[in-house]
Amino acid sequence: MSGTTGAWEGEGYTLSPEQNRVVTERWERAAAARQDMDAMMKGVQQETAQSHGGRLEGLEYSLKGLDSFRRKAATAAVVGNVPVEKTARKVNDLNRYTLTFDPDSYSQGVERTYERLRHSGYEPISEKNTWQDPVYKGINTSWQHTESAEKFELQFHTPDSFKAKMENHELYELSRGNALADLAEGNEELAQSYRDAANQLQNERYKNVEVPPGQEKIGEQLVRDKLNPRVPLDHVELIRQKEAEKRAENLGHAQAPVLGQVEQATLQADGPGQAKTNDLRNRLATRPAVELPRQKTATPGIEQFPQQSRSRGPSLG
Repeated sequence: MSGTTGAWEGEGYTLSPEQNRVVTERWERAAAARQDMDAMMKGVQQETAQSHGGRLEGLEYSLKGLDSFRRKAATAAVVGNVPVEKTARKVNDLNRYTLTFDPDSYSQGVERTYERLRHSGYEPISEKNTWQDPVYKGINTSWQHTESAEKFELQFHTPDSFKAKMENHELYELSRGNALADLAEGNEELAQSYRDAANQLQNERYKNVEVPPGQEKIGEQLVRDKLNPRVPLDHVELIRQKEAEKRAENLGHAQAPVLGQVEQATLQADGPGQAKTNDLRNRLATRPAVELPRQKTATPGIEQFPQQSRSRGPSLG
């Protein structure tokens, strides 16, 4: 286990040494279970691939980052007055997975996955179906082993809904934290308008995502967000700008470890090695950020809409 753990601070939140110890030890148990869970989910993927075209996405993110979990626990303690010990006990998404199926085989693929997991000793403890939600579409489930009590989250998507979710990652990050409240400088009405703008932009990427037939029979149907058709256009454009800035920031964080590894490897190298390092630095520095197609913003007052280690998106449990 972690042994002595000090206090933690990040993104304006803090954990005391004792709170951090509780959170860290819970995360370490999930880390220890990761290898076996990954192997189990690879088996599920192989079976459903043959029968329904299932694909396991983002396996490299199957363990939630420790700092992400710390932030989640600290946020729950401040915003929801939820004791850190309760968050550590009830958390379901430290180990997390995503399966995708094409729309025509989606519902049957989900049902076959249920059968396979139950055969392995797991039972669903949460089933949230948000295919009718305008901001996030998919099915999020949580599972617990009947004997070991191990828990994990499993999201079911189509390729298109998974793509939209990943493209919305920065908007999800902005909406879940204090960024929009800070941007509004304490004006709650303005902060809500910024959240409405983020919802509208997220919805744009789901507009053409096909809803799989038969999905309505699976899980609890939830609509968690509503769109505000009257959100000012300048608020939409501001949030679009903040999304682009957040994406550039995330890209920079992703590139930093690559540069660090290359530079470490060439510390003892002479000219050629240093030249390669400088070449990589230059290529990464000039690499353009990924740009998504700019979509036309709806005219205010006219309803045009049916409402995220790297986060994988909302956990609905």
